[in-house]
Amino acid sequence: MDTAVRIGVASLDVLTSAATNLAQVARRRERANARRLALARELGQLAREAEDLGPAAASLVARLGTAKELAAALHRESKLLSNEELRDLGMVMEEVQGLRMLPLSVLFEPYPRMVRDLSRALGKEVELVIDGEDTRADRAVVEALREPLMHLVRNALDHGLETRVDRVSSGKHPRGCLTLRAAREGSRIILRVEDDGMGMDPAALRRIAVRKGFLDESAANALSDAASRELIFQAGFTSREVATDLSGRGVGLDAVRASIQGLGGDVGVESAPGWGTIFELRVPVSLTVAPLLFIQVGTETLALSATHVSRALKVEPLHLCEVAGRPALLVEGRVLPLASLGTLLGLVPERPVEEGELVLVVRSQGGAAALVVDRVLEERVQAILPLRGLVARFSHLTGATSLADGRLAMVLSAAYLTASAHGTSAVRLPRSATPDVEARRRRILVVDDSPLTRELISNLLEAVGYDTVMAADGAEALDVLAAAPVDLVVTDLEMPGMDGLELTRHLKGHPVRSRLPVVILTTRGGEEDRRRGLAAGADGYITKGDLVRQDLVDVVGRLLG
Repeated sequence: MDTAVRIGVASLDVLTSAATNLAQVARRRERANARRLALARELGQLAREAEDLGPAAASLVARLGTAKELAAALHRESKLLSNEELRDLGMVMEEVQGLRMLPLSVLFEPYPRMVRDLSRALGKEVELVIDGEDTRADRAVVEALREPLMHLVRNALDHGLETRVDRVSSGKHPRGCLTLRAAREGSRIILRVEDDGMGMDPAALRRIAVRKGFLDESAANALSDAASRELIFQAGFTSREVATDLSGRGVGLDAVRASIQGLGGDVGVESAPGWGTIFELRVPVSLTVAPLLFIQVGTETLALSATHVSRALKVEPLHLCEVAGRPALLVEGRVLPLASLGTLLGLVPERPVEEGELVLVVRSQGGAAALVVDRVLEERVQAILPLRGLVARFSHLTGATSLADGRLAMVLSAAYLTASAHGTSAVRLPRSATPDVEARRRRILVVDDSPLTRELISNLLEAVGYDTVMAADGAEALDVLAAAPVDLVVTDLEMPGMDGLELTRHLKGHPVRSRLPVVILTTRGGEEDRRRGLAAGADGYITKGDLVRQDLVDVVGRLLG
């Protein structure tokens, strides 16, 4: 009793958030240390150059030398403090992450009784085997797995495993076997739901796809067995004519895949007639910290889960080819679809891939693809901010993370990118089906020098019924306003040319536009920056870290009444 205390989930989340923020502060301190060292070196160089000026500059040389020693001392002291801070912070982060971990026995606990009761109700004999229940994962991951796992278990009992009579007639053991198996591989949890039931017949799946209008007959016949099994993850695809309460009330496996991909994971299936079926779920151990690979595409800094990137290589003409009229790349004897990541994200128009360009091989359970990027910056274990509200509907994003300079980088979904490289349409968040009539007439100007951020904010606002126009800086924004009126302006703070503060002052000092609401959206969340923005006349001030929540939509809604 004296060696343990209880802690609420809300308090644990606060601790996690605080530790994450401190880690970002520590990274910014490292950058400040590097600048101090650069200052000391620059002062040393100036002192050496001043010596060439002769005796008249002796006083200047002495003062520069003193300044150099002072800067060097400051750097050494700051470096020592940073090292101590990073050591202690690492211990805190490790302890906080440990507090968040739960054994998967918590997840598996209800299944023995549930399987016994449901198999009896279905007239089936089923043995449940659980393996790996001591495997530990973040409590948020465990909670998010409850519904998908329940669906797969019910699906196996209802669809997969046969009755005693059918099994005996097929030469099988009278009792079916359902196995829940968990293991940890690096930073991911592998969860398998296995049954030794009737399995899936790819030919039957192709016939169902044709009958239900998913594919025409020629397209269905062209599918491989593996691609045929992937049909079960299509919305509305079912082999049953009548949905049952047991296996999901008609909610298909598309919901399971969407849930797992929402965690930054994948789900795949292996099956054969008479052999049984295995569903494999691969999810991160933690939703708060993961190894990320930071990349540059144009002017954008983005991130991918490092576990989904198998290798980087340069394009060689010998390995370029085409499959069905689409570019492809031969990698280790395998032909992969080849696409520009910038094109998939709508940042640049489609163009031929050139020799020597950098390619990342990105893998998910849905397949693999070769994606062209401009640069690979670094790999780092980093905290991931979950996406909430409307931003969570962007299927190409799995989260966001802070960079050392305070900017926000989006974490891309490997599953979405590989699917897009295989032919899925470009990123676009659909508009609301029934937007408010008044909101549909409102027009918002989005000003940001980052094309991806402009598109993200515009899509977010369009999803709730607003019309948007975009500009890359303050000067372009004024040109847009001169051409057509808008109801509100959302602007970045720091931009080349006319920045957000100057734009805000200009608008608030204008005799006609002074009442136009202005919201500043920036990576700078300090109190001094906020005061500067509000002093310039801004009606709202939101940090981009808060964009992953729904703060922007709420503020815009209040300002437009």
